[in-house]
Amino acid sequence: MAPFSRFLLAVALLPVVEVAAGAAPRDRDTRYSGIFSFGDSLTDTGNSLRLAATGSGPSSRPPYGETFFRHPTGRASDGRLVIDFIVEALGLPNPRPYLAGKSAGDFRRGVNFAVGGSTALGPDFFDSRGLKPFVPVSFTNQTSWFKDVLQLLGSVHEQRRMMARSLFLVGEIGVNDYLVALGNNTVGVGEVRTLVPHIVAAVRSVLTVS
Repeated sequence: MAPFSRFLLAVALLPVVEVAAGAAPRDRDTRYSGIFSFGDSLTDTGNSLRLAATGSGPSSRPPYGETFFRHPTGRASDGRLVIDFIVEALGLPNPRPYLAGKSAGDFRRGVNFAVGGSTALGPDFFDSRGLKPFVPVSFTNQTSWFKDVLQLLGSVHEQRRMMARSLFLVGEIGVNDYLVALGNNTVGVGEVRTLVPHIVAAVRSVLTVS
């Protein structure tokens, strides 16, 4: 995992460390009302099941999901993901996968925008290099969905109130960009390394602008 990704994950996990260290339940309940999550298969809790490109993929059938949920949920695991333990530790409901919701009421306690196979870089970048991403969803798409949800939530005041009381989990994102390139037999390791500054810039740009 790149240093920047480790930093983002460390920031996201700080509240969990605080809870584990003995934060009172009252503090836990008033600190956060929901969670907004972005990323790829390490965080996706159901969007991949509802995306045409991945709906019938491996995470849609056993053994995925069999050890905890007893059925496939779209998670790339036979049990739970890190995000599931975070929401449990904070006493929050699991954020609804974005593609499973429709109205503001579906998203008031948080949203998971992560999609398995998602990339940091957009499709135009891959097209310019003759590459095809696994799914038609990038980090930019996820933040665009986030902005759509904010519009559903009401006034600017209501949006800010919601964000102020929410935990944001960003990442992991970027590994699929490298896998897309490495999966192409005509792309060497040296060329894959040239993706690093582009991926870092893409993540930084989204976090800065959004």
